Amino acid sequence: MKSQRLTPASFLLAGIIFLLLFGVIAWGVYFESNWIRSFDLSWIERIQGTISEGKTAFIMFITELGSMKAVIAMTIIICIVLFFKRKFAEGLWFGGTILFCAAIGGKVLKKIVERDRPNFLQLIEKTNESFPSGHATATTIFYGFIGMVLILSVYQIWKKVIISFITLVWIGFILFTRIYLGVHFPTDVLAGFLYGLAAVFISIGVYLLIREPLRQLLQKLHLADQSQAFKRAR
Repeated sequence: MKSQRLTPASFLLAGIIFLLLFGVIAWGVYFESNWIRSFDLSWIERIQGTISEGKTAFIMFITELGSMKAVIAMTIIICIVLFFKRKFAEGLWFGGTILFCAAIGGKVLKKIVERDRPNFLQLIEKTNESFPSGHATATTIFYGFIGMVLILSVYQIWKKVIISFITLVWIGFILFTRIYLGVHFPTDVLAGFLYGLAAVFISIGVYLLIREPLRQLLQKLHLADQSQAFKRAR
């Protein structure tokens, strides 16, 4: 994978901005602000007003592609493939991002905020904490991470636009399913999306900073790393 000239600072700055936006929503949710309640009720009414039996069956199937279990399973497969191709740095980077940012980070945030699930129409049963949405967090980090790497690996603007569009539409649809099924407030999925974007951008920034020391460490361990992500600048 190749890339344009990339600076860690720009990715870290973007990640911090998304993290601050997440913090604004988390603050409002934690202190039960009126604007949070109004926002949630408005979007729940709009989205759950379109419920139908056929649509529900389809959405219940699709939404599982964004579950933490599915994301972890796909991450393991991707990491195995990367390790098999001797792209150890990329495998550690990708796997580490999903593990620490999606699985562990999302769980810690849920325990801190401890928001109850919506008490409106629930089409599937969920019992654990609501904020931020685990599906939104896992989906945004997993698919957003892959989308960003692809975007940064192509020359043509039209390819970047197509990849961005497909990535955002897919993530957005998974987020929509969580509200439609009644298992999350809109601010749950919006917060998961913002936290996920922050994780993706910060992860890329950190990787740009540590990729060479990491590869040198792997060489000392007699692992000939063949990682190509962001190796060449254009």
